[in-house]
Amino acid sequence: AMALVLRIKFPLSYPVIYKTLRIDSSLTVRQAIANVNETLRVNVPVDSIGLYLPHEKRWLDDNQVLSTVPELQEAVSNRCLCL
Repeated sequence: AMALVLRIKFPLSYPVIYKTLRIDSSLTVRQAIANVNETLRVNVPVDSIGLYLPHEKRWLDDNQVLSTVPELQEAVSNRCLCL
């Protein structure tokens, strides 16, 4: 599966504010968040956060597979997602 390079803005409960991460595009939004939490070694409950597209001003569905989100497939790797 292809890896997406995503720049993510994190909430205050995380030890970082911005970080660029490679995420497997075959994961669902919820799996991707769990994966990010594991990578950053944080213990934030995945059901309390989501992925938000700030340009489109919309939250992604928890069960949506990242490869099916057209906005994430763009070559612009500096798109900022908010958790």
